[in-house]
Amino acid sequence: MHEGRVIATSLVLSHPEQLARLRLSCPQAAEVAVVTGDPAFDRMLASIPLRDLYRDALGIRGTQRLVLVSSTWGPASLYGRQPNLVQRLRAALPLDDYQVAVALHPNTWSAHSPWQIRRWLEACTRSGVIVFPADEGWRAGLVAADLVIGDHGSVTFYGASLGRPVLLAECPNDIVDPTSAIGKFLDVAPLLHRTDPLRLQVENALASGLSSELQEIAELTTVTPLKSHFLLRTEFYRLLNLAEPGAPAEASALPIPAVTAGNAATQSVQVTLNHEDGALRATVVRLPAELLLRGRPSNTNTHLAVSTNEPSETALQLADVIVHEEPGDTMTWIARTLASLPGAAVSTRPSIDGSWIIGTRDGHRVQLDCSGVSGFVLASTALAWVAAGNPLCSLPEHIDLLLGGARYEITATITVCP
Repeated sequence: MHEGRVIATSLVLSHPEQLARLRLSCPQAAEVAVVTGDPAFDRMLASIPLRDLYRDALGIRGTQRLVLVSSTWGPASLYGRQPNLVQRLRAALPLDDYQVAVALHPNTWSAHSPWQIRRWLEACTRSGVIVFPADEGWRAGLVAADLVIGDHGSVTFYGASLGRPVLLAECPNDIVDPTSAIGKFLDVAPLLHRTDPLRLQVENALASGLSSELQEIAELTTVTPLKSHFLLRTEFYRLLNLAEPGAPAEASALPIPAVTAGNAATQSVQVTLNHEDGALRATVVRLPAELLLRGRPSNTNTHLAVSTNEPSETALQLADVIVHEEPGDTMTWIARTLASLPGAAVSTRPSIDGSWIIGTRDGHRVQLDCSGVSGFVLASTALAWVAAGNPLCSLPEHIDLLLGGARYEITATITVCP
């Protein structure tokens, strides 16, 4: 209102419950209100059939779960109050079971600058976290997600509207209208507690799913699913006093996201070997080790695997396993790398044909093949075999690998056995 008059010619709402609240707070404005649904949400609904494509583009493999962390802007937001939550989540969730992505509100990017945001999230990206840019990608991320962790921002609510289980890391009820859809959502959504183990809370949320009470509240997102583009265009052309085009106005699917995560540069790896009846079985669990390098205690049954992709000096010197992911002159490189890093026990690099050559300090070399499995896993399995007192060239020809809930078979070929 301005000087007793309604400013807007047309006030667009997504649900009749908003119109009911508008009639109570500003009856005059309700006269120009029109309920048209939510075009952003309709594009997500239209994209649901492409969910697997989005997951492929984001590098989500097999049974991996995608945890999307969303933060609105301002000091009461998730990122404003818990800027280290994303890294803590990534450090708590095994790499082969979970992928973590973060979507920050465009106002956060704008207020602090893209350079500053990238600097703040640098440790996260080194740990393999997907960082969605300010403009696009987060909606496809929501469609692809298995769990949304957020705050009072609309993205968290959209996640529930898509049927994804949610956890609230921040819940500032005092800055949200308690009678609004978001206000009701904050009252009943489960909380992510700061002091409880993160992995257990994530697992419980995934197992529980979205409650029927939250599903009912989430339906307040729109009253006209997949019809907002039609209704909005009708309103636009009414205001223009023009006839609408003959072509249908409908939601288009979201673009395939162009952002992916690389391997965590430093990994804490635990390998459990079971050698019975001539068969070798290896169970591998990998966690990002970025926090370990900052003084976090490590499990005594783990070792440190480090990529050559911009590692820190500390990581290089502490590494048990060195991994270079570009093919090349593997034999020469392995020998020179182990000679220059006396703390490392194993180094690996792919050959031109894509198989991985693993080498130890005593000159033993083996070729390991396993489609879809990284050199980190293969070299760590070889290290566990050697650490158990076996020479590398005695590796069995076939190894049964359990990784992230999936089974693989590693084929070993002895290359050099001094």
